[in-house]
This record gives sequence, structure tokens and C-alpha cells, in this order.
Amino acid sequence: GASIAHRDVAALSPELIAALCDPTEEPIAKALDSLLSAVYTTAIDGAACALICPVIERALARGDADAQQKAANFARGLVLHAGDSEELTPYFAALREPLQALLAHPNPGVREAAAQAVGSFAAAPTQDEGVDSSSKLFEKLDQQQDGAEMEGTAQGIAATMSSVLDDR
Repeated sequence: GASIAHRDVAALSPELIAALCDPTEEPIAKALDSLLSAVYTTAIDGAACALICPVIERALARGDADAQQKAANFARGLVLHAGDSEELTPYFAALREPLQALLAHPNPGVREAAAQAVGSFAAAPTQDEGVDSSSKLFEKLDQQQDGAEMEGTAQGIAATMSSVLDDR
């Protein structure tokens, strides 16, 4: 945590490091709550993302529905606090697949949060794959899906198109 120059994230480093070191869900939940309740006064940089994104990725992939929804909500907000640095592109790319996987989650709140995050990533300044993301979602429409998966895919498309169009 000492190498994190971003003072807002440096204050959270004990919770983030605990979430990375402890495989149980409790430290992840505490880290997510800390991330969501923090006030960010400057843009989040690459070093801060190196500490934050693995926690978010773990919560998206392995957390319960509440943790997954919080992680998706934070991921959406991360784009707003990230500035337009190209150094953040790999961190955003690592979160994209888990977010798209959550579009098929049985919990509608998780699907909605994931759809909003997918949309915000499509419009991110460091992201030039917005059209590619939406085309992948359109391809999913042609595949056999249950109702929840179809709804999540549609939400993802709507959020992506809305974000990209709002950004222009």
C-alpha cells in the first residue's frame, strides 16, 4: 500500500490488501464498502487500479449477489474517477469479461448493475472497443438463452448504446 500515491486509495489500502490476502468473503465485503463510501478527490491512476481492480474482479467472479452488485456499481464509477489515461486500459479489460458474465445472473439487481458497468466501459475514454463490446452482445442475442440471460444481454446492449451515444 505504501507505493500508492493516490491519497484517497492509500487510506483504503489496509482493507484492499486484506481482501487480496484472505480468500473468505468478509474482507472483500469490507473492501467494497470502503471503496463505495470513499470520496475521490482526484482521478484514479494505474497504481491505485493495480490494488483496486483485483479486489473488484474477485468480487465479480466469486462474491455473493450483494458483493457482485456492489463490485459492478464500483466498476461503473471507476470509469468516472479514472481520468483518460491509457495506463488503465488493461485494468478495464480485466473487468470486462466478468461484468459481461454477470449479465446472465439470476438476480435482476446484479444484471442491472453489470449492464450499467458494461455500458460505462464502452464509453470510457481509454476504451476504443465500445462498438466491439456491443457487437459481442448482439451476437449473444442469436444464441440460445433463458429469460434472465436474454434480459441481461438486452440491458447490456441498451446501456452500451446509451453510454456511447451520450459520450458523443
